[in-house]
Amino acid sequence: MVTNKKLKKVIFWFLSILFLNFLHSTTKEITLYTTIQTIINSEKVLELPVYYIKGEQEKYILLKDLSKIFYATLVYYPVGKYVGFNCRGEKIYFFFDKNYFIWSNKRILLNSNVFNIRNRTFVPISILNNPEFVNIVNADVEYRQQEGLLLVNWKDTININYYVTKNEAKIEFKYPYGTQYNYDVEEQKIVLTFFSNKAQAKEFKIEGGLISKIVLYQQNGNVVSEIFLSEELQKVNIIKEENKNKVLLYLKKIQQPEQETFVPQQQIFISTQTLDVSKSENKEKTEGVENKNLTKKTNKLIVIDPGHGGEDPGAVGKYGTKEKDINLKIALLVKQKLLEEGFNVLLTREEDVFIPLVKRTEFANKNNADLFISIHCNAAEKPTGTGYGFEIYFLSEKATDADAVATEKLENEVVRFEKQTEELTKLQKLLWSMIVNEFINESSKLCSLIGKEVTNRTQQNYRGVKQAGFYVLRGAQMPAVLVECGFISNPNEELKLNRYEFQNMIANGIVAGIKRYYENNE
Repeated sequence: MVTNKKLKKVIFWFLSILFLNFLHSTTKEITLYTTIQTIINSEKVLELPVYYIKGEQEKYILLKDLSKIFYATLVYYPVGKYVGFNCRGEKIYFFFDKNYFIWSNKRILLNSNVFNIRNRTFVPISILNNPEFVNIVNADVEYRQQEGLLLVNWKDTININYYVTKNEAKIEFKYPYGTQYNYDVEEQKIVLTFFSNKAQAKEFKIEGGLISKIVLYQQNGNVVSEIFLSEELQKVNIIKEENKNKVLLYLKKIQQPEQETFVPQQQIFISTQTLDVSKSENKEKTEGVENKNLTKKTNKLIVIDPGHGGEDPGAVGKYGTKEKDINLKIALLVKQKLLEEGFNVLLTREEDVFIPLVKRTEFANKNNADLFISIHCNAAEKPTGTGYGFEIYFLSEKATDADAVATEKLENEVVRFEKQTEELTKLQKLLWSMIVNEFINESSKLCSLIGKEVTNRTQQNYRGVKQAGFYVLRGAQMPAVLVECGFISNPNEELKLNRYEFQNMIANGIVAGIKRYYENNE
């Protein structure tokens, strides 16, 4: 005879089995499909898992993994059946079993539904190419499905430019209109906090300047910049100016009058300066005058030459980046910044066109240019990834080393695109040699200054100043240099060269080098 107690147990287990079967039938089956290599700001961050959900055509990724990539936080609303995706002040709401998300009271469609399965939220992988989503997270996002690669580069909302000498410094911060910020001066440090903004972490080390270091980092949704002084605060005069969407800091070392200290025990006078100070003092005064002159309009004409172009792509990176495109982007930034400094500037090309090498220096000569700067990216003959760093060249009949020979060969290959090439006559060779010798010292000085200024900003491996016989520099009747901004054949440097922030640092360094060149020569 079956008791009531036994009957209840049987009914309980029967109902439990039915319920589990129901859950199994309604819960979608999930399997790992593949992983995607994810690179953020030129650094590998994670392998992003991609999932196949049974019955769905599109592949999926976890919203939790997406939050790691874009540094977002998730807030679940189980009653409303949706989840909040908070990305540095921007709030996106994903609704379960719906093919859209809500942002700023706008419904933005997705290619497929969002699913919440076993307390994990899955979003369609096509969101990585959704223009509205990419715009909201304020990043350059490129998903290369065939290569299994995801490239993410932040768009900084705070940009910094600086110019530093031993006795003076000018620092400029650009930010979006309406930005609120806090300015604080500590014992030997200036701190600016820009509220609700974004920036990649950066550190600029400056040797022998009034400022020793500038750092920029993200903190609680704000951007913080710390400016470290080489001198005690009371020895520095600071002027802060605001202009629409930027703040300018002008720092100048306060010159102390010569003092003499009386020592009674020895009955002698001890000077606070050494015998060599009179020279350095005169030099410092001269630097100050020259810095003021450089802020005014100048009659100097700089010709910037973006290497390659048109049918000549230059070197091509692993991810398909063409050297000609990077060269032009950096050249246009250099032009803009030089114009802001009061220089006259011409470019050999401002669009994707092919120009023969000889025509480039002819252009500079006809316009009586004062300097000629040719901008390029390097490539290694050895296997991908072996070469890396920044180097800069001036013209010479003999290359510095084997690497210089390889670079010379690489950059001179463009002649195959030219319709005709003429052999130099003995007279032309003699004249060319005389021109090289006339400007070789000035070109070498310019190389040193640009190289130091660029690598101080980019923190690249500095391969130094080198010499080689580049066709593009031959015949230039002014100091001429060829800049190799980085190795496009190195996948890591290729990614960096694609970033606006990195291009901007290179451009700032080139301009600072040119300014220093005129400081030293005028």
